[in-house]
Amino acid sequence: MATMRRSLRHVGRRLRLVPRWLAALLMTGGLAATTLVVAQLTHNWTILPTAVLVGSLAGPLAFGTWVADRTSVGRSVAPDVLVATFIVGGGVAIIISGVFDAAFYRAPRGGGFLWIALVEECSKVVVPLAICISLRSYRTVERALALGIVSAIGFAVLESMAYTVSALDESVKAARRVLFERSLVVPFGHLPWTVIVVIVAATEWQARDRATLSPRALWGLAAAIGLHTMWNLSLVWQGWWYVLVPIVATVTFGLFSLLLRGVHYDGPYVAPAARTP
Repeated sequence: MATMRRSLRHVGRRLRLVPRWLAALLMTGGLAATTLVVAQLTHNWTILPTAVLVGSLAGPLAFGTWVADRTSVGRSVAPDVLVATFIVGGGVAIIISGVFDAAFYRAPRGGGFLWIALVEECSKVVVPLAICISLRSYRTVERALALGIVSAIGFAVLESMAYTVSALDESVKAARRVLFERSLVVPFGHLPWTVIVVIVAATEWQARDRATLSPRALWGLAAAIGLHTMWNLSLVWQGWWYVLVPIVATVTFGLFSLLLRGVHYDGPYVAPAARTP
């Protein structure tokens, strides 16, 4: 028994050498890739939804883990609230985007890129905003950020699943390409933009002790919409528009890093509320 305990401690120390975000990325990405390979080798296509779900989680989960380890904001909100916000927040954002983005997808045009950015950046924070407005205790920067991140992750996962399922109509190879590209792109887009929106707004709310939609609370949203618009333009129109990609990425991570630097939760772990029988 003592030998087993020493072995487990040794394995634990070895695992800690790998950052948790990297472990999350490798595990989900590896599981998704293995599932795709098995499906192709066995022609058992019924397991493809597993690859779609787990592969869509890879990039967002890695990003969320990195932010949680850096700021400890995940400890500021009960796990059951985070899971509910992940599901409901992501689902509501997808529904809102599906309704208001439909016209653009049917007839693409230049101004639609700004509209998509506006709709998606607002939709990702609808549920966190409703929680913060309804419950004063969630208006701190740390708790608002925890809610915003999981809602944005929920949206990113569901959106990636939608794109991947659509790509399956073409081929499994196309679906694999979509999963890979989304795992790389999402941590540099949707998620940092939501972090910018939430930190800017919540900082102002905490200072005023109330939720407000003043310019000082909304400049982060304006920045995220602008960055999102330029990102969409560069990826869709391509050509010389590609010069915007490094510019958008640099500004995004510069602003994201600057704002995140001042956020850290030092309070006690918030456990789920006790249920009385």
